[in-house]
Amino acid sequence: MKKLIAIALILILTGYASAQNFDYDKIYKKAQEYTVTVEIEVEISFGAQTTELKNRGIGIIVSPDGLVMFDGAPIDSDDPYSVISGMQFSVEPKSIEITLMDMTSYTAEFIGIDIFTKLGFCRIVTEDDKKFKHLKLEKRKKFDIGEMLMAHLLLPDYISPPLAADIGMVSAMLKEPEEFILVVGFNELEIGSVLYDSTGAAVGILGPLNNPALSGFDTSPMTETMSRVEDYIPLLGIIDADKVKKLVENPPERGEITRGWLGIYLQALTSDIAEFWGLEAGGGIIVNEVVDNSPADSAGLKTGDIIIELNGQGVRVDREEALPIFQRRIAEMGADARADFLILRRGEGKIDTLDITATLTKAPLSPAEAPDYEDENFELKLRDMVFADYNIFKLDANEFEGVVVKEVEPGGWADIGGINPGDIVQSIDGQKTTSVDDAEKILTRISKDKSKEVVFFIWRDNKTLFVNIKTDW
Repeated sequence: MKKLIAIALILILTGYASAQNFDYDKIYKKAQEYTVTVEIEVEISFGAQTTELKNRGIGIIVSPDGLVMFDGAPIDSDDPYSVISGMQFSVEPKSIEITLMDMTSYTAEFIGIDIFTKLGFCRIVTEDDKKFKHLKLEKRKKFDIGEMLMAHLLLPDYISPPLAADIGMVSAMLKEPEEFILVVGFNELEIGSVLYDSTGAAVGILGPLNNPALSGFDTSPMTETMSRVEDYIPLLGIIDADKVKKLVENPPERGEITRGWLGIYLQALTSDIAEFWGLEAGGGIIVNEVVDNSPADSAGLKTGDIIIELNGQGVRVDREEALPIFQRRIAEMGADARADFLILRRGEGKIDTLDITATLTKAPLSPAEAPDYEDENFELKLRDMVFADYNIFKLDANEFEGVVVKEVEPGGWADIGGINPGDIVQSIDGQKTTSVDDAEKILTRISKDKSKEVVFFIWRDNKTLFVNIKTDW
């Protein structure tokens, strides 16, 4: 027991001594040049509920033309439950104010959020093409476990000065679900803050490790992990200079799809399945179905194929929770990228090994990215159908058409008439609605004609029905 206490004391004192090596004043002066406060006013909608909130967090100027990077998770609307529940979760940034450390304020335009790091981007608006002092990260070849790092915490707006120093430590070099340098000692309020080493060099950005079991549109692993508290414990680490540089050079723009797409339904090659089939592979991707006219279809992938390598690297997916790791690798390759697969193909008592090459295309839109239209008379918001809708509800995209009800205002005509979020509108007033453009034209005409009743033909829970809405012009 005495030995354990002595070891713990040594570790504490070592960490304390390392913390004394930081030149806090020098780092603070450097941070003041590019650290800003980001205040975003957002409209949050979920089903029939809408509210407005303000979010305040730390931001970093990362380019001379005023590009600002911040923690985008609080305003991220990429929510897989939207499709399942039929109630679209939507976060719309209404205004952004950037305040420098000298209390100078600017408005900014929202650009987008990176789907992997959840870092958000906006750009300061100026009339005189002002140039800003900005962060310059230094690339580190390696970090050491036990190495101390420093970050800043943004304090409440009634406190001056606005930044407080904090110390953390590199605690692990993770290999799965991705290569990630884990740190301890920091908290979620510091996500997006610059990390400094003991020399005062800015060496990375504090960011979260995304749990692959809680991502993507496959809800089965999400449901299984609901009761596991550890799945929701935030794990924080270093987003290194290379990743940040790529994002700064090509910041993610809202509505612009750059991630790659293969076009398969997939399943993990578990040890039980591998043993049953007599395979010695330590994991892989089983192709359950190939989407028609997808890159996988064009490349010759077939149902039952087993992917064991991607671009020369093994695909060690041996459990369902790890599927999003493979999906992320495909997505990060981007549209038009070449994907070389080594696959196993089972047939008549033998297993063939084949090389197949696919050229990825842009991924289908997610529900949050789909074009939408809001009608003020009927007080509802519609959006185009996307791949996830057809996937979840097992609908044929070649035969089924319509627009999804994204939001319904309580007490409005649509709500009183009986339209629900998640309904798919196939026609309005007898005219087909294959897109939100169709819906807008029809509803605009109706507003001019002042129709006393309007019939919506909708699909709900695998049934079709007519909803007769009485208007009150």
